[in-house]
Amino acid sequence: MELALGLVAVSAAVAAVVLFVAMPRIGTPGRTTLFLRFAAVAGICAVGSSAMYFIYTAGGGILSLVLGDVAMVLAPSLLLVAVSVLDGRSARRTSVAIVALILVVAIVTATIPLPGSLVVKALALALACGACAAAALRADIDPVSPVRLIALTNAVFAVYCVVRVVVGVVAGWDSALYLVGFSYAPATVLGAVAVLLCGVAVIRLRFGRHARVDEAACPNGAVVVVGDWELAVAAYGADRVHELVAQLRQAARDLDPRAVEVPRGSELSIPDPLLAVEECLRSDYGWAAEDVILLVDGASTAAIRTQTGPVRPRRWWDLRRS
Repeated sequence: MELALGLVAVSAAVAAVVLFVAMPRIGTPGRTTLFLRFAAVAGICAVGSSAMYFIYTAGGGILSLVLGDVAMVLAPSLLLVAVSVLDGRSARRTSVAIVALILVVAIVTATIPLPGSLVVKALALALACGACAAAALRADIDPVSPVRLIALTNAVFAVYCVVRVVVGVVAGWDSALYLVGFSYAPATVLGAVAVLLCGVAVIRLRFGRHARVDEAACPNGAVVVVGDWELAVAAYGADRVHELVAQLRQAARDLDPRAVEVPRGSELSIPDPLLAVEECLRSDYGWAAEDVILLVDGASTAAIRTQTGPVRPRRWWDLRRS
């Protein structure tokens, strides 16, 4: 029992140190740097878990198994934090939930023999991957394709973990089906592929964000967006800003049924779209002056390139009438 408690303490310390090493900087400028830090540590955890499992199979003892399970669950959990930070969302509550999840995995692995601990680890891993996939799908991050790759990869691995448990429980942990598709070797191979795909996505997010955004084009040429995204998130919080963007897009559809969504706003084909959207949001959605002032011409932000010229720029007297 003392050995189990010691292993749990070590695992909790590892999880806390890895998770909170960058926490003081969450919510401050430099989110890309913080995203890369968490993503890098997530990759290290994924590789380290495989090393711990190899040591365990070579007779390394229960400590290597506990650390392997902790590191395995930490990998998608830290990627979840990375995506949340890059999207401008607070990650503190998520981080507390992750620490609790890691503690459960550590306790179960240290006290319950296989395959019972494997069931808990696999379900915890499925939960972490599923949450990461959901966060990536919800994120408003450009370019979109790397974020979607992260979401798809984590979603597939979450399903694999659930199926792994189902096959093990129903068909048996020593069955041919489990050994061929869900034992240590195939799970390690699929995990390595998932890590590589997420690594590719992180690299594309790091080096392709500005290039992808600059290529966005709106052929109808009239774009209204939330201008300074980071300032808006700092002032209102990410959830409120996403709500404002949703209302902006709905107002655009009210004014122009052919309106299409673009990053942070909508593209319209009506005259004076900026003023029309502002008036619609004030009258129909109850936007205050401090909300309306967030709206700008998409071309002026360098986030959207139009073909027929920019929307009329805002003037100081427009703001006074707001």
